[in-house]
Amino acid sequence: MKKTLIAFLVLVLATGSALGQGLTLWTTFGDETLEWLQGEAASFSAAFGVETNVVRLDINELRQQALLAAPQGQAGDLFIGIPHDQIADLALGGVTDDIAAFATAAYLADLSEQARLAYTFQGRLIGLPMFVEGPALIVNNDLVDTVPATYEELLALAQDLTTADTFGYMHDVPNFYFSFGWINTYGGYVFGSDATGSLVASDVGLDSEGAIAGAQAIKDLRYEHGLVPAGTNYDVANGLFVDGALAMIYNGPWAISQYQAAGHDVSVHPMPPLADGTPWSGFMGVQGVLMNPFSPRRADAANFAKWITRTDAQVSMAQFSGRIPASISALAQVEDDPFIAGFGQALLDSVPMPNIPQMSRVWGPMEDALSVILESEGSDVPAVLRQAAADIRGN
Repeated sequence: MKKTLIAFLVLVLATGSALGQGLTLWTTFGDETLEWLQGEAASFSAAFGVETNVVRLDINELRQQALLAAPQGQAGDLFIGIPHDQIADLALGGVTDDIAAFATAAYLADLSEQARLAYTFQGRLIGLPMFVEGPALIVNNDLVDTVPATYEELLALAQDLTTADTFGYMHDVPNFYFSFGWINTYGGYVFGSDATGSLVASDVGLDSEGAIAGAQAIKDLRYEHGLVPAGTNYDVANGLFVDGALAMIYNGPWAISQYQAAGHDVSVHPMPPLADGTPWSGFMGVQGVLMNPFSPRRADAANFAKWITRTDAQVSMAQFSGRIPASISALAQVEDDPFIAGFGQALLDSVPMPNIPQMSRVWGPMEDALSVILESEGSDVPAVLRQAAADIRGN
């Protein structure tokens, strides 16, 4: 408790001078995205005469301090760059505003349905999405002449490209974040939803027929197709791609700069659909802006939230920092960037990671389940998933 109070006092001292005037913007952004936000804040101040103060915090500190300080009138007016799967604590703690009344109809109509649902909690829109991220198929063009049209063709090509010197395809198979794409595409799901789109924590679909088929397809990558050897994890797969020894990987936009620095000619594509036409659908993350309901400057805060989520702002953010716009029209305006366009297309069919607190029960059991499934050729996929689902349900 003493450590928490000290941290709280330090934060108040660092930002208190700005809390009585203008807008205080708490953000998790760093590097180019932080520079972009500072530029947008300066433009907003110049246009509307409202002073702005940008304060950077890491996500855990921001969440903790918002819960402590917002009810006391000592938090930022806006919380910017909050991953959608971490909004539950803030929403349940009463420090997020229902922002739907401030969002314009044009903005809402321009959002993908997935991005809107990501920032919807208990039926309320509690944030305005700014950008999305998630994995796609990244190809080393020096090793792959033509991107496969179907998943089955990808497997065949990957087998052909697996030689004494190269590997055809890999991803971090024990990691549920990545391997969910197989489970979801084959018909499984984490939590079901009701008629309003709200997630239903009691409806766990990770031992459903589709989930079993998807987990079997993951297992087949190792034992039937010989593509993903034992011991493969993120560092192994990513390292092989960096070294130029891996033709195709399922990874996210954060990896592109590393691949380019290694001198590779790479391209980004949606994972190809199944042979029956079923589109590939993995996890996506969404980041955006939340409004502090205790802010005495809610009108200015709402205007700034709309300012940094407008189409032009999302275009400039994409151009400045490589972020993938949540706005459909903004995404169309940066389609000449092959990486943004590639990830943008890949994420159109993705689903947001569940944003309810019960998701914290999922990661451990599912990563344990994937490890057991991949452990031996004789692993019992249905039994392993039934046990994982029971653990998640608390049975």
